[in-house]
Amino acid sequence: MPLYIFYPCLEDGSATSFEAYELGDDAAAREQGESVLDDHTSATHVTVWRDGVALAPIRRDHARASVGPDGPQA
Repeated sequence: MPLYIFYPCLEDGSATSFEAYELGDDAAAREQGESVLDDHTSATHVTVWRDGVALAPIRRDHARASVGPDGPQA
């Protein structure tokens, strides 16, 4: 299985950490990337790498970003 590395990033592109997972395919990586983004609330997007190749970043959906653990944010 390919190794995917997920970098949650701030708006300026700086990564706050990374997580690595062996996943079956890019669709599974997309789901995992959304989960990583949900776990890192300060991140605006997640950069994903697979075998040394950058995939399309996963950006926070404005509708998802406006709903926090305590409900919608004003």
